[in-house]
Amino acid sequence: MTDNRKDALMKRIQMYAFVAHECALYLDCHPNNAQALERHAKAIKEMNEAVALYEGLYGPLTANAAGNKDWSWVKGAWPWQNKED
Repeated sequence: MTDNRKDALMKRIQMYAFVAHECALYLDCHPNNAQALERHAKAIKEMNEAVALYEGLYGPLTANAAGNKDWSWVKGAWPWQNKED
C-alpha cells in the first residue's frame, strides 16, 4: 500500500522546486522584476518548509541532509522500482 501523504508531500516539494527554478531562470534575464523576486523567495521558503516536514516524517531526502547518521532510505524501494499497491 502506498503512503498517500508521503507522495503528496513529495509532489509539493517538487512543485515548489520547479517554481523556484523557473523563477531563477526568469530572473537571469529580468533581475529587477520585483514580482519574480518575491515569487522566487516564497517558493524557496515553501519548499524548505515542505522538505523539513518530509525529512521529519520520512527521513532525509539527500545525502547532505543525512550527514553521518541516517542512511535509512536505502532500506526502502528505490525511485525506479515499482511500488506495491
